[in-house]
Amino acid sequence: MTGAFAVATDNLGASGNIVASADTGAAALPLTLSLCQTDPNSGACISAVGPTVSVTIGANQTPTFSVFVTVQAQIPPSPANKRIFIRFKDAGGVTRGSSSVAVTTN
Repeated sequence: MTGAFAVATDNLGASGNIVASADTGAAALPLTLSLCQTDPNSGACISAVGPTVSVTIGANQTPTFSVFVTVQAQIPPSPANKRIFIRFKDAGGVTRGSSSVAVTTN
């Protein structure tokens, strides 16, 4: 089973290079994740799809991303424990932003 969701961002800080990634935190879930940067008007990928996306984000820019989820087994509901995290880190590995969404196959 494959699913996808979109993430919108807003850079309130200085311009810089950011690496976007998706993971399941401490939870071991039966899924694989990939993402791309998207055109905010069409939703089409404008970067390669992969485990990370490297992008330069200018001040006050609002880049968007799609996260693709491929599930290998059932994931029962548990929103507090079964989540996908999207992290935005600078060149030094410092997290500059993040978000998460619960994941279930039910």
